[in-house]
Amino acid sequence: MKASLQEYLSNKKVYQFRGKSYYKLYDYKESYYIETAIFDKLSTSGTQEVSLERNSQYSSRSAKGMIKWDPLQQRILLSQSKIRLYYKPFEVE
Repeated sequence: MKASLQEYLSNKKVYQFRGKSYYKLYDYKESYYIETAIFDKLSTSGTQEVSLERNSQYSSRSAKGMIKWDPLQQRILLSQSKIRLYYKPFEVE
């Protein structure tokens, strides 16, 4: 699982702001910035709690959600709520 996630993220763009590095996850109508450290934890465990930064680099709005790696379909699944776990596929830019 760890190798497949690292292979998937090997050619993805990493954003730097606020002294941290982020991956940008997007679908057809919204996007989020997720810290790269979360993906290191995600490779060892199946599901991880995550802080979702909205699509603006300078936005102070954030929410808590859950992120999951699906090794069979090679995709990242993101739930935008910790209470109602409904995972949607997101792509990494």
